[in-house]
Amino acid sequence: MASKIVLDLKGVIFPLNLLKCKSCLKSMEKGDIVEIMLTDIDVVQDLIMIVNRSRDEVIYKKKMTNCICLGIKRGSRN
Repeated sequence: MASKIVLDLKGVIFPLNLLKCKSCLKSMEKGDIVEIMLTDIDVVQDLIMIVNRSRDEVIYKKKMTNCICLGIKRGSRN
C-alpha cells in the first residue's frame, strides 16, 4: 500500500529545500506520494523540472494562501 508523506519546507532556503526534496524521494518506495510545501516559486519550477527528468511524476500543483503544494509520486528505479 502506498504511503503519503508531507514535507513542509516553507521558509527553508535554497538549495537546502531541493536537497531535502531529493533525499525524501530517495527514501520512498514506488507508488508513494510526497506533498511538498514551498514558498519560493523559483524552487517550485526547479523541482518540477528535476522531477520531469526522472521517473517520478508531479501529480498536482496547488496554490495555497501561504505556499505552493506539489504532489509527487515516486516512480520505479531500475
